[in-house]
Amino acid sequence: MKGFSMRIDTPAAVNARAQLLVAVAARLTRLNKTVLSRLEVPLTFRQYRTLSRVQGGCTSLSQLAALANLTTPTVSEGVDVLVRRGLLTTRHSDVDRRAITLHITEAGAAAAAAGDAALYEVSETLTRELTDEKHELLNESLQVVYDAATRYFQEVLSVR
Repeated sequence: MKGFSMRIDTPAAVNARAQLLVAVAARLTRLNKTVLSRLEVPLTFRQYRTLSRVQGGCTSLSQLAALANLTTPTVSEGVDVLVRRGLLTTRHSDVDRRAITLHITEAGAAAAAAGDAALYEVSETLTRELTDEKHELLNESLQVVYDAATRYFQEVLSVR
């Protein structure tokens, strides 16, 4: 895909851009999956994101499902695995006894921190040759793509 130019909007360039976007996403997914699986407490990417989100204040299955564009039963299955591994705990809500709140354990916080550090190292390694200006442009561009993908999930695919 060398020689690809984002300035040209010919059908061939648009196709090359689409292929590059898919290739980068696939490569990063595989890279992150491999890095997280080699931690002292191995994690899948979804497990890592769940731990990070619970640590960040998302304490209900419905919140996690909405953030991940997944169904609540799908999130529930993943949370059950993290509970069995001792990385999360569940408690009945003080406000609504039918509701369950999620809490990260010390082991879960340590696993999330290890994941943060490992993924940060990967990110730094992949982008270390970029100038500050290119870092800023990359961050802005990736945010636009991320937001568009989120809207696509919500508006076009109606995942929920």
